[in-house]
Amino acid sequence: MRFIRYAAKVSMVFALIFHWKALAEENLSKEIKIKNVDKTESKIIIGAVEDIKIEPPRVTLKARIDTGANTTSIDARNIIPFERDGKKWVKFSVYEGSIEYKVERPVYDTVLIKRHGEKSQKRFVIKIRVSAGDITQLIPVTLTDRSRYEFPILIGRNFLKDYFIVDVSKKNLLSSEKKDKQ
Repeated sequence: MRFIRYAAKVSMVFALIFHWKALAEENLSKEIKIKNVDKTESKIIIGAVEDIKIEPPRVTLKARIDTGANTTSIDARNIIPFERDGKKWVKFSVYEGSIEYKVERPVYDTVLIKRHGEKSQKRFVIKIRVSAGDITQLIPVTLTDRSRYEFPILIGRNFLKDYFIVDVSKKNLLSSEKKDKQ
């Protein structure tokens, strides 16, 4: 009789352990799903090409989204360094179609860009405000003549991190989002 009671208690304990283990695994999987959903939902999905606003000169231009590029780069022409109040500045032109905007900004840094199959290039780095959808950031961007490229702006990871996930199979997702809100 004792043996039967003992076996019943042991089987009850095992049943409880398995039940608790199953509940713990279920809660853990729910937790993991919630974490993944929250992480994904907190970021904005954008396409490989988007409309990006830069200030100054307060224009919206087409941009190539490039997760392989560390730093954002804008099409700047007629780049002329100068000094103002003992500090390095740069003036340059930004084009929106045939409209030219002249911009002057303090130099934040200079970098040497290594280019595949070409000579390295020294570029000025300035800080400007870059906006995509509702996200606006003041970030460092390099200045270079991108007139031979299809897109006047190349958006790099310094703008994307913490805010965006890129779906390279899509384009203009932010424009579609604006239309859906209206």
